[in-house]
Amino acid sequence: MERSKRIRWSLLTFTLASVLGIIGLMLRGPLPLPNVDVDAWAKVVSSANYFPAQVLTIFAYVIPFFGFWGLYARLAEEEKVEQVAFWGFMNSIIGTSLAIATLGVFSFVSPHLAELYLLGDSHLPEIITQVATGKPAVINLFGGVLYLLGTGLTGLAIWRSEFFPRWAGLLMAVHGLFLVFGFMYFPILVLSWVCLLIAGIWLFLKK
Repeated sequence: MERSKRIRWSLLTFTLASVLGIIGLMLRGPLPLPNVDVDAWAKVVSSANYFPAQVLTIFAYVIPFFGFWGLYARLAEEEKVEQVAFWGFMNSIIGTSLAIATLGVFSFVSPHLAELYLLGDSHLPEIITQVATGKPAVINLFGGVLYLLGTGLTGLAIWRSEFFPRWAGLLMAVHGLFLVFGFMYFPILVLSWVCLLIAGIWLFLKK
């Protein structure tokens, strides 16, 4: 397969990831923070839909790796945006990778903790709160900052590019902003994936 075709198909992963992310959110529904309402949190994460929803979410986070590679591979051909595109690519990938660890904990461990809590384990609220706000939260915060920086720089590179539609770059940056700051607000989280969905389709059709 020619290089240009590989790049084009890699850009389609943004669209695929967005669809998976939206489906995952619809399956799971709003997720209260355990340190805010542990009872409501336990009911959501112990539901039958939670695990498949989280698996889809993990795929939604990982699949765009190929899209960010494709974007950088194409933008690197334009000297004036290559450096910005490179740092956008690097920060997006590293930021996502750091968040995956915490996402895995919440996906695979939380349902078991919630089931024990609903059975009456009085020690679980403190443990759950530590998982949500302790060291994993620090790593998640750092990953979120890097992802926000990465999507912002990637969006800027697209905006300055002479090839891609500049408004796709704005949508990419808004996606990162909403994804990082919208984790507590279900509609904003959905909107973050919608932004990436539209940007992904736009980028794919242009290439």
